[in-house]
Amino acid sequence: MDRAQASNARPFLKVNRFCVLKSGGFVYDQPFKLGVNIIRGDNGTGKSTIMDLLYFALGAELSDWTDEQERCDETLVEVLINYKPFTLKREIVTSGRSAMYIFEGIIDEGLAAGANWFRFPYARSTDTHSYSQEIFNLLGLPSHKTDESKNLTVHQIMRLMYVDQLSETTKLLKEDKKYDNASMRRAIGEFLLGIDDLEAHNLRQELIKANAEFDSVQSELKAIYRFVGSDNAFLNGDQIDREIARFESEIEQLENDRRGIRNKNAESLSDDIRERVVVINAKLEALSSKEYELKEEKEELSTELVDTSLYLNSLHFRLKSLEQSRLANSEIGELIFKYCPACLTPLEDHPEEGHCSLCKADLANSERHYSYIQMTNEINFQIKESENLVGTFHERINLINATLFSMAREIGVIKKEYLSLTSTADNVDAAISQIGVEIGYRASQIDSLNEKRGMVDQIGVLVEKKRNINGIITDLSEKLEFIEEAYKDRYSEVYSRIEQVAAAIIREDGGYESVFEDVEEVTLDFGKDKMYVNGRSKFSASSMTIMKNAIRMAIFIHCVDDDMTRLPKFLMLDNVEDKGMTEERSQNFQRVIVAACDELQSDYQLIFTTSMIDPELDKTDYVVGPFYKKGDHTLKFVSA
Repeated sequence: MDRAQASNARPFLKVNRFCVLKSGGFVYDQPFKLGVNIIRGDNGTGKSTIMDLLYFALGAELSDWTDEQERCDETLVEVLINYKPFTLKREIVTSGRSAMYIFEGIIDEGLAAGANWFRFPYARSTDTHSYSQEIFNLLGLPSHKTDESKNLTVHQIMRLMYVDQLSETTKLLKEDKKYDNASMRRAIGEFLLGIDDLEAHNLRQELIKANAEFDSVQSELKAIYRFVGSDNAFLNGDQIDREIARFESEIEQLENDRRGIRNKNAESLSDDIRERVVVINAKLEALSSKEYELKEEKEELSTELVDTSLYLNSLHFRLKSLEQSRLANSEIGELIFKYCPACLTPLEDHPEEGHCSLCKADLANSERHYSYIQMTNEINFQIKESENLVGTFHERINLINATLFSMAREIGVIKKEYLSLTSTADNVDAAISQIGVEIGYRASQIDSLNEKRGMVDQIGVLVEKKRNINGIITDLSEKLEFIEEAYKDRYSEVYSRIEQVAAAIIREDGGYESVFEDVEEVTLDFGKDKMYVNGRSKFSASSMTIMKNAIRMAIFIHCVDDDMTRLPKFLMLDNVEDKGMTEERSQNFQRVIVAACDELQSDYQLIFTTSMIDPELDKTDYVVGPFYKKGDHTLKFVSA
């Protein structure tokens, strides 16, 4: 297969033929044309089933499968990529993240060739790049050569090339609950509209990473500040040295006092020593009481920590078991009991399919799927709450341990002083012992200050690292600002053109929405995933459908005409009359779409579905395949 770089021509994608296979046979096989392609049929006949499968076949991730889609084995789509034929093959799997097999040529040649297919994984591996990279390469789209995280994927760009039924009409792009964020949405829009070649997107990603590193260093510094205490003056090396010198001076003075005290009258020291013993005894009682309370709290917290950790382990096991159950149910389906598991009596078959053979309850797949999601969400919520509790318990226990350690040292010093004062018969010796204790205290303070002095270098390193990261953030911000300034005119030009086209399409709605008759302003925001007409983002359900499809059509029309854009002149619209639209309004909108496309000068492909085909359009070459009547289905399964 020729993997040479595609030409510098505009990216172009066209579906020639789409096939869905089951057990080696075709259950759907339909050719498509250049230009407008209309799939029509009554509601419930599987038009969305085909559109979703085509979306998947072209490289998107699809994980919410219908029963009919799950019965299929694989998809084959013959495409023109920059006017060169390729066939893409994907296996239908529950995750929707299957690999893609690419053959250079048409479907029939690929099926006959057998081994001449190239396999590309969903994500990049050490041995080969992903199919997204390969398709981007064939389309001539720029991508990062070494860092997968800085690339867009086929799945992501398809979000602007497919208007599906399930996404909210308020959303500009197809919904994606796994990978969606404002930065990603903005990157998709600016990349495909030719405003940014991923440079700004990569800078934004690096800026996010740099900010995260900055926050990490900041947190480490705060942890050190908490450890050394609230007086940040002690984090200054000169200040620490001055404090050490002060304590050394006090020790020297105490040594002088100890030498001179022997010359004093021993009796004059008795009252002072007695008062000191009373103070020390009261302090010991208070500290001992506090120590007992903290130890009791620590014991209770430790018990809670063990219980919560065990519960957390059980939640993870339940989550894993639930996922295994969901996968097992997906793979083997429901269990059929021929005999009652309690009494072994033969069970009668239920007259209706889709019901439990044991209790006869309705086993709707959608309800089962919803139940799995509901249980998973509940367990995940409990896991999060339990993890928060474990973190809180650890934090409190660590704080108690630190406090107990500090109290133990203080109690030890006071006990030594107490024993020294109460066990010495000679008052002079007792006074000397008291001075010795005070010297010992100051010596311990010097040791503590020396420890803090050792942290000064560590803090210095972190402060310097923080300063460097801040410099990187500033540099990235300036580069990003420069790029955005450089693209400002292009940005304004593109968005202005799209908004003008969207306004023109919306005005042709036919008077069903009063605001649409006098459209003054249409705005769209990829980052916020929002659209507005005259400053409003919400209308009736049918009007929202018109607005969304009109804006997506405007983006498509602009990209077909603009040689600087990267959207490959391809668009899929599923049910342009969704959300309770009347037949007359839908048919009017269909005519508006086709008329707008007929004015385009470049090659393109638009595929849309409708259950209310305009009678005049139904007689044209725009339609593909039969009209699927109620009771019929797009996927033709052969009965066993």
